[in-house]
Amino acid sequence: MTSPVRRRAHDVRAALRQLRHPPEFRVPRPLLTPAQADWAATVLAEAEAAEALVKRPGAGTDALLGAAIGLWRALRKLDKGSGPLSAADLRQVRRQVHASRQALADDGLEIQEHDGMPFDSGQSLEALVIQDEPGLDRETVLETVRPTVYFRGERIQMGQVIVGRPVPPAP
Repeated sequence: MTSPVRRRAHDVRAALRQLRHPPEFRVPRPLLTPAQADWAATVLAEAEAAEALVKRPGAGTDALLGAAIGLWRALRKLDKGSGPLSAADLRQVRRQVHASRQALADDGLEIQEHDGMPFDSGQSLEALVIQDEPGLDRETVLETVRPTVYFRGERIQMGQVIVGRPVPPAP
């Protein structure tokens, strides 16, 4: 290791050597030492790799998407109440599924159901069927076939819905 005095003397000599040359040929001193530059490059590469992994919509989200759809379907079946489960078992399963869905939501996964919402053709939804429904005064989502799923604010699945529209007046 060199002492601070020797290091400073070396720096002064290097600066004076640069003054011997015209300004356009002078080489500026690097901001980082080679060891610091290597460390910074390593940290930057790791940060970029982690950022790319998080931003890439298909990477790592397939498992989350499958879990989200499975939870959504299970909740819909459980909420319909069909099945040989006792009331206590049904409550327990419902609590577990809701807790799983909340854990996914805490990690940034949002499952958006559209039943009963007004429908507009400009929405980011895929209307699988549009059918006439008496009693409606505007287009409304009758059933969500597949929910819209967002992961950390970015849509990873577009919802699919069945839309009801008002019955056209008779001619």
